Amino acid sequence: MSDTTLHELCKGFGALLSRSKQPNFSEEASRLNERGNLPLHAACSFQANQEVIEALLRAYPGGASQPNSAGNLPIHQAAMWQAPVETVELLLSRYPEGATVRNQYGSLPLHMAASNQASPEVVRLLIDSYPDALHLQNDDGMTPLDLALADESASETVVAMLEGRPPPPEMSQRQKAEKLGERAIALERKLTSLREASARQAQDLSDAVAAVRRLADRFPHALYAAGVDPNELEIALSNSITDETGLPGRGSGKKGQTEAEAIILDAVKRRSAIVVRDSRGERMAETGVAVSAAGPRDRVEDLLSSIVGLDHIKSQVRGLRRTTEICDLRESLLPHALQGRRGLSSIGSNQALVLSALSDDPGRPRASHMVFVGNPGSGKSAVARLLAKAYHELGILRKPKFLEVERMDLVARDKHATIAKTQEVLEEARGGILFIDEANMLGAGSKRSKLDYGVDAINEIIASIDANAQGTGDSNLPLIILAGFPVEMHRFLHSQNDLRKRFPLTFEFPDYSCIELAKIFVDLAHAKGFDLEDALTVDVIGKLLEDETTAVWRSERNGRVSEMLLAGAKQEVRRRMREASFIDEDAGEVDPQLIIHADLLNISQADFK
Repeated sequence: MSDTTLHELCKGFGALLSRSKQPNFSEEASRLNERGNLPLHAACSFQANQEVIEALLRAYPGGASQPNSAGNLPIHQAAMWQAPVETVELLLSRYPEGATVRNQYGSLPLHMAASNQASPEVVRLLIDSYPDALHLQNDDGMTPLDLALADESASETVVAMLEGRPPPPEMSQRQKAEKLGERAIALERKLTSLREASARQAQDLSDAVAAVRRLADRFPHALYAAGVDPNELEIALSNSITDETGLPGRGSGKKGQTEAEAIILDAVKRRSAIVVRDSRGERMAETGVAVSAAGPRDRVEDLLSSIVGLDHIKSQVRGLRRTTEICDLRESLLPHALQGRRGLSSIGSNQALVLSALSDDPGRPRASHMVFVGNPGSGKSAVARLLAKAYHELGILRKPKFLEVERMDLVARDKHATIAKTQEVLEEARGGILFIDEANMLGAGSKRSKLDYGVDAINEIIASIDANAQGTGDSNLPLIILAGFPVEMHRFLHSQNDLRKRFPLTFEFPDYSCIELAKIFVDLAHAKGFDLEDALTVDVIGKLLEDETTAVWRSERNGRVSEMLLAGAKQEVRRRMREASFIDEDAGEVDPQLIIHADLLNISQADFK
């Protein structure tokens, strides 16, 4: 809830006192806004007089002890916003324990008063209400005295109270003038510091604009992939470059954040807020923004969105993507910043150190060889096919090629033929992904021969991986994925220790839940041009599968359950059309592309047992 009328009236007091006579004033005084503030919080923040505070407390007596979203009581707000001492005194009379309450940052009302130039009378009142507060620290490890000393404009009287000593005598006119002079000098130092920071900020913005231009020219996909339009970003950065006076064109970012970083983050947030995807990975418009405003499609995210579940694999791809984009950025910056190694002597030592580190970077990252383990139909080969496309889009693979093989494609009747056959497969899959299904069968000997030549195929794969790692082999060695069922693959890798060392990543493909199977079915149906009746939602389909099938039955099939369900649905649609044609010569009332709930119910009760 945003600010109510009463919250606004608390910022100007005459109208509020008139409103306090209305019968619903008590109910209004207890309402919270979106920040968890009562009207009493608002009144204390705007230095309301005692009459206003009394009216609000009469209407809602519990208001004095109610914290807002930040844990601040009204007395915290009064101490922070320099409310009159009469207000603080009234709040303490209604809720004396308020002086001992900490907000979510560990600050007591005395901390708030000390750091916000509260009057000496308010500080004295808070000290008398809770003397131990003088020595207590907030979550930043600061006592009230520390906070007052950090504020160069703090009153000497307040500092003396917090130190536990008598306040100093009143200063003469000359002493006051000297004090004001010291404060003016301090303000000049702060202004000089701000101007210097603005100058550095202007240089950061100029560098950022140049980097965006170079990155957009050399790797246009990188910024779009991060959800940023380079043209919009360049305009935002250019508009914020400082003017001739040296003052920034816009406010700085959050603490610890440069303005360039804040602008880039704002650009990402703006674009990510207007782009959403449906269950099939398609982009849709949100909050009235047209889909065309979203810019070019993000092919990699489209591919990942088409995968149901398996978030751990998606995270791996996204992490590799970020590393790749950082590498692209390094390559876009280095040629313009570093004109040969001999140029390092002409620039600053810090810049030379950074540029030297950039030039020594090992280059684009490589994807690790992987092991996929899961039950039948759990999506191992389907995900591997998508990885080939995704890694190609990221520039990690030279080609989007996907080659699926098994033991018979690698193993021959003797050792030399097996090595040659394995080399041919590796050559065919160059630059793409080689997917070895049921890889554990390489460790199983032939029934017709006591000799096991699958070991020779394994050794050839190991030799190729090692040669590629040492830079002596084919630089386009395919990314190799070993796949198989969980028990068999764990037993196989345990017996092949050398092979296991070359495959550092193992991904387990869990059995699909009923909801995930329902999502896969919906995606398949839409891909085949079918529509589902409105009542046939993912939850309804998932409940149907859960009621009509067993976990063991589903684990033996997984994604194939969705394929079976779609095949059966097609037959049910045809059956309904035939029945309609017998009953009525005009069978046009049956939509040949619409699947209804009865279709799936008939299939599950007849076939899924």
